[in-house]
Amino acid sequence: MQNPIIMHINYCEQGQSLDRVFEVATSIGYDGVEFRRAHKGQDLEEYLNEIYTLKDKYQLEYTLFGGPQLDTSLADPALRQEQIDQYVRFLNIANKLGLLSTVNMMAGPSCDPSVPQDLYHCEAHGSSCIDQKVWDQTVEAVRSIAAQFPQVHFAFETHMFYLHDLVQSAKALADQIGLENVGINLDYGNALFFPHRLPLPETIKTAGERLFYTHFKSYQPIGEKAGQLLPTSLADGCVNHREYVRLLKEAGFTGPIGIEAPRPGDREHFAQEDYDYIAPLIREA
Repeated sequence: MQNPIIMHINYCEQGQSLDRVFEVATSIGYDGVEFRRAHKGQDLEEYLNEIYTLKDKYQLEYTLFGGPQLDTSLADPALRQEQIDQYVRFLNIANKLGLLSTVNMMAGPSCDPSVPQDLYHCEAHGSSCIDQKVWDQTVEAVRSIAAQFPQVHFAFETHMFYLHDLVQSAKALADQIGLENVGINLDYGNALFFPHRLPLPETIKTAGERLFYTHFKSYQPIGEKAGQLLPTSLADGCVNHREYVRLLKEAGFTGPIGIEAPRPGDREHFAQEDYDYIAPLIREA
């Protein structure tokens, strides 16, 4: 099972330069990095050109992108189109530089204004309060973008506060869009914030052929209520990643596996620690 192992940029968002990001990733043995779609305070073309130059310098195989959401919940058609245009501009520049492979898609934010919008109330938001108009706008917008870049995988991250917060809604959204290059980025660590979630085996089965990418991270419970979780290493916490890798192998998943550092502290150290734990499980599976 030779899935590419991707380092999420949040291992190196403590003031590190882009050069340092590449140095850390390649020195440890990662196959790629998931970058943000944009870098605060940096011109988009300058940012992507720097990534292109460093990718060649360090001979890093994969560059993935995620980050700022595509706000398809906006009521004004002109403002929604502006969001789409900005997204397509990013994709056009990155595509010309040969940087695109998988894009971690965040679209369709949806919240119930009568419930606190925090990690203790995730189950009240996202897919549980779907606005059909926002759903339809999300389908239309993502379909229009993905159709222009058929060689790119667009993967809805299962993430709190979005229409695609759980695997069931992410799969339904991708299926309705109906393009072969639109699927799911399964982040089961995020599902831990939902008291009524599918078990991991059923989650992977539900994603099926729409599973393009995965995020690995974990949490330790520090209370009995939903959301009372403390971020921890991949080897600790509520998710058994050895089992996760085994289930992915059985499902025939060959896509990239991205690992994250949601915890504070020396994240460069965590990048090495988490890699040392997960890489043998993936390489030897």
